[in-house]
Amino acid sequence: MDFSKIAILKDAQEFKLIEEGYSNDQKWCVDSKYLLRISPGADIHHLENQALLTNKVHATDKHVPKVHEVGKINEEPFVLLDYIPGENGEVMLPSLDRDVQYKIGNEVGFTLKNMHSIGAPSDYPIWEVRWLERINRLTPKFKAIVERHPEYTCILPFIQENLHLLKNRPSCIQHYDFHPGNILIENDQFTGLIDMQKITYADPIHEFYKMEYFNVQVSQDYAKGILDGYHNHAEIPLHFWELHRLYAAIHIVSAEVWGHEGGIEQKDKFQAYSRFTINQFEHFQQINPKWYTS
Repeated sequence: MDFSKIAILKDAQEFKLIEEGYSNDQKWCVDSKYLLRISPGADIHHLENQALLTNKVHATDKHVPKVHEVGKINEEPFVLLDYIPGENGEVMLPSLDRDVQYKIGNEVGFTLKNMHSIGAPSDYPIWEVRWLERINRLTPKFKAIVERHPEYTCILPFIQENLHLLKNRPSCIQHYDFHPGNILIENDQFTGLIDMQKITYADPIHEFYKMEYFNVQVSQDYAKGILDGYHNHAEIPLHFWELHRLYAAIHIVSAEVWGHEGGIEQKDKFQAYSRFTINQFEHFQQINPKWYTS
């Protein structure tokens, strides 16, 4: 592929293929300065909207890469953005001292706080309406799963009893796929929050819905550091825990439906994470999770 067709890269010297990651995108590190991400089949207008939101966040926090160009090369959509050095957090965190894991979590929490400071346009769809539609769509499918897994019986009644918490929730820019595999670490420092393919507007507290599934599984100290940094080391308010618990329950519904329909190879792992989440909240009778208070 002739990358010189992209004007910014016409004098580039080194193109290194990056093979890690879960998506089907092709990623190239260019002169250790740019990341070229080629996304066959992607909607270029969607990529342009992602770039717009990403650059709004970059303006407030340089841990988020700047997007320099969105276009097509050989009819395939691409995004050209800053290359941020560092290793995958999912791999790096377990090898670090616990206090370093916590410190990195703090740094990530500050970046998320900056991201969430950017509100949605006033005419953006109402969060409660969007999520009630999603829950109503998933509920019949999840009921069939509960029949085979009675340990999930507590989930739907809990969700229904707490849907009132979604009323009047704000929407802000959110990463929307926040887990340790999407942070970078170098020399015991948090260097970047990456893979912005799902960036959108959402309730800021919703950002943490994968905490019990993926973040705590990698490092409890890191996860605790995120929430402490996000709240500037003040006491975490009750409404945060109430909403986090609700989003954790809704995520079980979503993850289990996906695991049974499209992610069969992940189903056993997801079920283990679902059981872990239920235990953390004592079948959703406890407001804050055990991993944070222990």
